[in-house]
Amino acid sequence: MSIITNFKKLAKNSLRKRALQIAEAGYGAIEIEKIVSEKVKLEDDKLKIKIIHSNPADGGIGMNNTRKEIDLNNYKRIFLVGIGKGSAMASATLAKILGNKLTSGIALDIQKPTFNFQLSTFNFFTGTHPLPSQKNVVATQKIIKLAKSLRKDDLLITFICGGGSSLMCGSEKELRASQAVFKELTKAGANIKELNTVRKHLSEIKGGGLAKIAYPATIISLIVSDVCGNDLSFISSGPTVFDKTTNKDAKNIFKKYGFKHKNFHFHENPKEKKYFKNVKNILFVCNQDAIMAMLKKAEEFGFFAKIYSLALQGEAKNALLPMIRIVKSKQAVLAAGETTVNLKNRPRGKGGRNMEAVLGTLAQIQNSIRQPADKILNNLVFLSFTSDGRDNTEAAGAIGDSLTLRKAEKLKINPAEFLEQNKSFAFFDKTGDLIYAKKKCFNVADLMIIFKKQ
Repeated sequence: MSIITNFKKLAKNSLRKRALQIAEAGYGAIEIEKIVSEKVKLEDDKLKIKIIHSNPADGGIGMNNTRKEIDLNNYKRIFLVGIGKGSAMASATLAKILGNKLTSGIALDIQKPTFNFQLSTFNFFTGTHPLPSQKNVVATQKIIKLAKSLRKDDLLITFICGGGSSLMCGSEKELRASQAVFKELTKAGANIKELNTVRKHLSEIKGGGLAKIAYPATIISLIVSDVCGNDLSFISSGPTVFDKTTNKDAKNIFKKYGFKHKNFHFHENPKEKKYFKNVKNILFVCNQDAIMAMLKKAEEFGFFAKIYSLALQGEAKNALLPMIRIVKSKQAVLAAGETTVNLKNRPRGKGGRNMEAVLGTLAQIQNSIRQPADKILNNLVFLSFTSDGRDNTEAAGAIGDSLTLRKAEKLKINPAEFLEQNKSFAFFDKTGDLIYAKKKCFNVADLMIIFKKQ
């Protein structure tokens, strides 16, 4: 069954169908229950974790195909904590694998998972995202309480996924600060690393804080990257990762955007190496998993596939244009990353960065002076969609091509006008080009496809 729920409706021609099948392959490679079951096995009381990716600190992403083996007999108690979007389903799947070896567990996600097996030793909590709320504080305090109870002969396994920076909120004080910081910095156009640098220094659990709280227990942290470059210390603000940033870095970000930091209490994150001596952080899944599956699918169709970038950043409305300029006949150009929508003090319209990327491309092609839009879009289709199915709305992203522009002309709606108001959702809702997907995949940021037929 398709993960893209409106696949048939969107597949109006063979070119669209092929592009959507490539997108489906990407989704299939990051489907939570499937990938956890494939990568984690329990054999003879030993937990075996397949490690495909190298440590980003070793010079980037690479292919390892090694296994981390943990003898569970070395520990008196085993606990499991999930933090972030998709962590509840990942934790539930891992809890099933651990069976009666698991003492207890907690997961904090934006939704409770649905599964067809029984779990009696696990508690699921839902929080709000991107703005934290009191619900987040209640759940985070339970995670902190569990971590404080750990002893030297205990094992804590964590699933850390994107979104944890908002979901984790250990106190009322942090809640108020996080709400204010998110609103102001995102409005000013700060990137995710700047935002998370600040949030780390407002929290007792982020920036290696969870590792300190759980010390001296052993921690195995399975990390799902939604951050460009896969810097583990910035994924969910790195609760189990040594943090190199300082209070000064956080204050400098405030200065950069003209904000006063005197109203906020910054604190230094743990710098003593002893807190991380028994911690093993593993890059479990990242956008490379999806992109490589998409590349393979494109090649199966007889197309030459090229990876443009695994860390695409910049203004969303301009993100796809460089790829469109280089794509050739019978070629698929693929990319992954996280772009930014700059509101420029305008009221926020409904939409997300993926929809904005496709809308921005359509608007600029339509306004092209050198070539008419139909000529540029001839045999061309482009998609941008988020891996977890939520592009700041209930939709995952959008698809664009000459059919989209023809429908817009028929409806007498102008892409540039909707772009100016950041109303990408409304535009694609009218043209029927929103992509909807099941919420069953890991969040590994955004995926993009430029597909050109001969």
